[in-house]
Amino acid sequence: MAVPAGSAPATLSRIADMSFTIAPRIYCINPTLVSRQGWPALLDHCANLGFDHVMLANTLNLGQHGAGEDGLELEQLTAACAERGLRLLLDIVLDRVTPEDPLIATCPHWFDSKSLSDDSLSADGLPLRMEDSAVQHGVSALWRRRLQALLDAGVAGFVCSVPAAVPAALWQTLMAATRDYCSSVNFLAWTLGAATPQLDPLAGAGFDAVFCPGAWWDYQATRYVREQDNLSGVATIIAFPETPFGPRLAGQLSLTDIPSRRRASLRALRFAAASGNGILVPMGFEFGLTVPLDTALTPVQYDSLCKEAEIDLCDEIQQANRFIVDIGRYFLGAPVTLLHSPGGGLALLQRSTRAGLGGPRDDSARLSLLIVVNQDLYQPWQGDVEDIFSHVDGYLGQADLSDWNQGRPEAQALPQGPLLFEAAEIKLWLARAVPSDAGNGDSRQAA
Repeated sequence: MAVPAGSAPATLSRIADMSFTIAPRIYCINPTLVSRQGWPALLDHCANLGFDHVMLANTLNLGQHGAGEDGLELEQLTAACAERGLRLLLDIVLDRVTPEDPLIATCPHWFDSKSLSDDSLSADGLPLRMEDSAVQHGVSALWRRRLQALLDAGVAGFVCSVPAAVPAALWQTLMAATRDYCSSVNFLAWTLGAATPQLDPLAGAGFDAVFCPGAWWDYQATRYVREQDNLSGVATIIAFPETPFGPRLAGQLSLTDIPSRRRASLRALRFAAASGNGILVPMGFEFGLTVPLDTALTPVQYDSLCKEAEIDLCDEIQQANRFIVDIGRYFLGAPVTLLHSPGGGLALLQRSTRAGLGGPRDDSARLSLLIVVNQDLYQPWQGDVEDIFSHVDGYLGQADLSDWNQGRPEAQALPQGPLLFEAAEIKLWLARAVPSDAGNGDSRQAA
């Protein structure tokens, strides 16, 4: 079963009466790796890990998400998800079709005539002439029917691939019509690789969330925070510890030994949980698999890889999802700020509720989440606490969240003197704003 929210820490209870959208916790599945008999166990696994959504990745699809010869029918799958408290998301692509799509024969005028040669029909798909207003109108009508049929089958939402390749006005019209049909539907934009000029038109389209590639960050360059700033103008940002499309984290970082692979995975997981407004975890990440999710494998081959895996992060994923439910949801929409790194070796980031609680609040109610990361994957870092907290202006220590087993910590004093970060370790502190009449006392005392 999904991890319940439970009771919030005392400091957070003052704002618990506000209405929050719970940050989604998404498990991304390649359906070709699951046999018909394997779906119940896999969905039980998702729920036990604390996820509340599952996403079927299908980078080129026709809106027809039956799982194939050996798969469950869509209605059976959505029913099985609902029994476990899971909402089903489907990956959709509007700007191109597969070589087998009947649209190529029925609507050839939707495609460039030169592209219709056999040489141009590849696994990458055939692009539509999206610059043509008549094609846009036809695509919108077609997908309106498709999405309504999928919603009737129990689908909860859609992850929109390559959204910048589709005119923003088409997205806006399609999403508005679909929400008129089903108000609870969610649209998430897969924005990886989109440049800032491509993102700007999407700002008013109406997406519920976007994705930020924190999995690729080296915890040093400012690029990650800049990308967050760019994306925040479109919608709230969901993070992920490893991309579901492309090399796994171990391959991306060229890691071969198990200890370093585990440290890197755990750091990426916890950073995604702390910095995002929800999380997406690709299938197999919990076992430290090195084979990309989109590799052509049979379900038997995939099961064998999982059983033979030498890494198990299931407990840690449960903890991360519990953190998102218990603590992270209070920072929904709060931006990530990269503060000055104390002498090198650490990344220091801060999120504040003043930008994420739906409006201005008095100083004493503002909360801050401090995220401190050891950038080094192999060496520990040791330094004075003052070197870290001197960069955080105007906040009192409230609770140390570094023990990820403790989802609801009691307030305690901040550490004093030397502080040790193990290799690739992340530490978190929850803090609240100093009241305006606090004077010039010690800004690091426990609240």
